[in-house]
Amino acid sequence: MRIHWLAAVAALAMLGGCDSANQSSPASQKTAAPAIAPGTSITASVVLHDPIAIGAGAKLDARLIDSALPDAPLAEKSIDVSGNPPFNFTLDFDPARVNAGRSYEVKAILVDGDRRFQAGLATPVLTHGAGTNVQIMLTAEATPAEALKEEFSKLQGRIGGMKKAAGAYTTDTSSVAWDAFVEGNVVRYVRVNSVMDEDKGGARSAVFYAYTKDGKPMYVQQKGGASVGWSDDGKLLVNEKHGGGEVAQGEVDSMRDAAAKAGQMAQEKYDASKKK
Repeated sequence: MRIHWLAAVAALAMLGGCDSANQSSPASQKTAAPAIAPGTSITASVVLHDPIAIGAGAKLDARLIDSALPDAPLAEKSIDVSGNPPFNFTLDFDPARVNAGRSYEVKAILVDGDRRFQAGLATPVLTHGAGTNVQIMLTAEATPAEALKEEFSKLQGRIGGMKKAAGAYTTDTSSVAWDAFVEGNVVRYVRVNSVMDEDKGGARSAVFYAYTKDGKPMYVQQKGGASVGWSDDGKLLVNEKHGGGEVAQGEVDSMRDAAAKAGQMAQEKYDASKKK
């Protein structure tokens, strides 16, 4: 009898535990966070990774997007900004367009002249525990001119591993020696060193020419002088004189013509050497 009595007590205890678990379940469900953050607007504050004053005329473009459908924004806004961040904005949206099972984020791009600022990480909102109040940190990207200078510098750094062609010639006033560096059978870099005749003062000069992968002039750097460079479509991106200022358009055109001639001369010499 004692054994049956103990078994009955154990069974009642188990039933009581089940009832407690069942009774606590609705309470836990009531306190669960909503699947979609409440509200009809996103409030955002834009800051910069490296503090910098933004010039007049800058534009901040913001969009609320479905992460899987970035080309169909739920809301978007373009704002004129200037001065020092943070830059604050709101995006109003229709909650009926938000699906609790999907992911949403705010995209922001700041354009100040030639420089763009973008976020390195996504900024989630609305679903999966994300809210409606966010801070977005933007990082400055290289301007087209800075990117071109970097490309030129990297090209200079790898000429030691390229095939080479060289030559020399004289003009009425100077002696010229050049060497060229070839990548993928295309001349990518040419160095031209000139020495004026003694009766002309004997001055020395050096000019460095860089070319795109299809052989078009990309960059010209005069040692101790000017630097000019172009985009793939021929737009002038870099125009700098040593010590400040810019090169006149006529001189820019002359430098480009000289680059084209140097590249053609070097390419012909390299192509001829392959046939031997």
